[in-house]
Amino acid sequence: MEYETFLLVMKIYFSVCVFIVGICIGSFLNVLIYRIPLGMEFKKGSSICTTCKHPLKWYDLFPLFSWIFLGGKCRYCKAKISPIYPIVESVTGILFVMSFVFGCGCDFKLRLLGYFMICSALVVIFCIDWKHMFIPDSMWITILLGGIVIYIDSIIENGFDKNELIGRIVGFFLVSGLFLLVSYIKPDSMGGGDIKLMAAAGFALGWKNVLLALLVSGFTGTLYLIFSNTLKKENMKKEVPFGPHLAIGIFVALMFGNQMINWYTGLWN
Repeated sequence: MEYETFLLVMKIYFSVCVFIVGICIGSFLNVLIYRIPLGMEFKKGSSICTTCKHPLKWYDLFPLFSWIFLGGKCRYCKAKISPIYPIVESVTGILFVMSFVFGCGCDFKLRLLGYFMICSALVVIFCIDWKHMFIPDSMWITILLGGIVIYIDSIIENGFDKNELIGRIVGFFLVSGLFLLVSYIKPDSMGGGDIKLMAAAGFALGWKNVLLALLVSGFTGTLYLIFSNTLKKENMKKEVPFGPHLAIGIFVALMFGNQMINWYTGLWN
């Protein structure tokens, strides 16, 4: 019993450590979310207040905690700091912990790096596409690289499986090919970023899970349209970015896809 308690304590400890890493990465993602749409170089220049442009000191940049301690205001001009910043940091931390717990069973495997890469890119895609309606190429490339890392880990653990590779290649073309066909039949109905995103996700997830991701995305997108139309009185014909919903679907499929598919197929056995 004492050994089981020790294991539980260690899992909680490592989960807290992963959360701290996640909010730190989330702080960097905030930089990307702000600078990429403006065409700013994220590698150069110090962080600044977006209102007064005052350079921020190191003690202003503690992920999540600085926003709390400063009361959500800039130390220098007292302008309100958008709650989006701590939300992005918190969500990234939570996604990292879910990757550690559900994706890797509280074990530090190589695939965890792939999960972190994919989750980070999904957060950036969600925020940028929601506000600016485009998906940066660097983000779907990050997802593809994350998928390659996950695949390498699978080979290390289970050996080379031809069927798995075929499934990932089919996944690469399956939904992205469907999106490409839709955009050809109805121009401007599907963005190029969505097509490339689902190609990368298809390799990372495999063909079954990328179909599940599409299903979940369609479900959340439909709910959002109904919500917007009924409560916000928005026009149903208004152009709505699909990237955020794809991001949700990809994450759900990444974390719980196999379990959901096994549960569904088990209903027919």
